[in-house]
Amino acid sequence: MPRTHLWNSHPKVFLPVEETGTAMCPYCGATYTLDNG
Repeated sequence: MPRTHLWNSHPKVFLPVEETGTAMCPYCGATYTLDNG
């Protein structure tokens, strides 16, 4: 898809970060960390 941007190249997902403070995207492997600031 030539007009697809990186930020919308996979489905929207819910990543539960509340318990551990981090979560990894099952599609792209990006790791997200909850910032308590």
